[in-house]
This record gives sequence, C-alpha cells and structure tokens, in this order.
Amino acid sequence: MRKLLLLILATLSPALAACQGSVISEPGFGDAVNHNVAMQVINPDPHPGQEPAPEASGRRAADAMERYQSGKVIQPKPLNTSDIKASEGN
Repeated sequence: MRKLLLLILATLSPALAACQGSVISEPGFGDAVNHNVAMQVINPDPHPGQEPAPEASGRRAADAMERYQSGKVIQPKPLNTSDIKASEGN
C-alpha cells in the first residue's frame, strides 16, 4: 500500500508543479500595451466635474425616436472627398 501511495505521489508531483502560476517580473513588462491604451483614451486621467456634460435637447431626441419608429428617418447628406475643405490650425 505504501509503495502505491509513493507511486501516486511521484506521478502527480509534476502535475501539481504545473499548476503553479508564473509571474513575469521584468521591469517595463506591459508598458507598450499601457501606452497604446492611453493614446486611444480621450482623457486618461479624468477629474469628475472638470468638463460639463454636452448639451442635448429632449424634444429633438423624442422627435428623432418618433421618426425612427415610423420609418421616416432623415437621411444624412452624402459627402464626397472633393466636398471636404481643409482648414488651418488642425
């Protein structure tokens, strides 16, 4: 019985060792990902109350919902690349 127990422990030990997580502790690991995420965020360090919420018209939103539900949506005007004009300061 003791030999069987030792055999079981000997065969399961490598399997248990594989369950141990490995931690990558190199300095700078993940910096590129964090940098790329920060570049895609409008304000990576927002402060509450810093900027007011954008204005919205409840009546205009309700009208848009009614048009959507009735199938009378106002289609946007098509835009061509020749219609777009560049402005200074961009």
